Amino acid sequence: MMIIYEKDDSYILIAQHDHARISGDLAAAWRDELFSGAARRDELTYAAYEHDSSWIELDRMPLWNDQSGCPYSFRDYPGNIRFVFYERALDSLQRTSEYAALLGSILYSTLAEKTRNEDTVSFVEREFARQSAIIESLAIDVSLLQMHAKALLLCDELSLFACMERPGTARAQYEWFADGFSYWFGRSGQSVLLADWVNGNTIETAPYPFRGEVETTLAFKQVSKADIAKLGISKAYQKEKLREHRLLFREAR
Repeated sequence: MMIIYEKDDSYILIAQHDHARISGDLAAAWRDELFSGAARRDELTYAAYEHDSSWIELDRMPLWNDQSGCPYSFRDYPGNIRFVFYERALDSLQRTSEYAALLGSILYSTLAEKTRNEDTVSFVEREFARQSAIIESLAIDVSLLQMHAKALLLCDELSLFACMERPGTARAQYEWFADGFSYWFGRSGQSVLLADWVNGNTIETAPYPFRGEVETTLAFKQVSKADIAKLGISKAYQKEKLREHRLLFREAR
């Protein structure tokens, strides 16, 4: 369920776990004062780094979508498969950190409800049951949980902003983020965060919820269309070396 965008003669493919690494780097840099303290910060960061770990094995071999004539991406990957692996990831995460699994469950069920259909209903119901059980067993501060869940969603979306279009793409050209990101933090009353590329490596946001500048790395493979036609998507992907693109998040100037 990779993140994919198309160039003239190739596709850029980004594994979900590599996208999650950017989310984790952002979560690790979140300003404590926006949460009214540092409680459970390590678990929030862990949730951000690991929430897409179930896709590591699947993303080793991308699949071709015959209907669209391009590789399957996170936008069109079959839902019945997607939710099986979501649950598998959360089950694994819960064995190491119930709170991280709770945050991941809230993230996944929030995303699933945006595209409600026959595949999502049963998944969301099961995840609501998981969430209720963990909240009860850990005696969680629900207000802090809500802030952590919203921070995780924002970090996930900012990472998608960095991954789903070519670096440097104008915000207005983004299908999902042209109007910015929902923002619930701080005392300014501001409800929208705006993110913009200022060059091919740097993203500025306003407001800026992180401590200092955040340096991170986007790992990807660039797979030529000619190789795909000759070898098939899986072999063409496997023959390419993993590349890295350095990213910097900073406060808007």
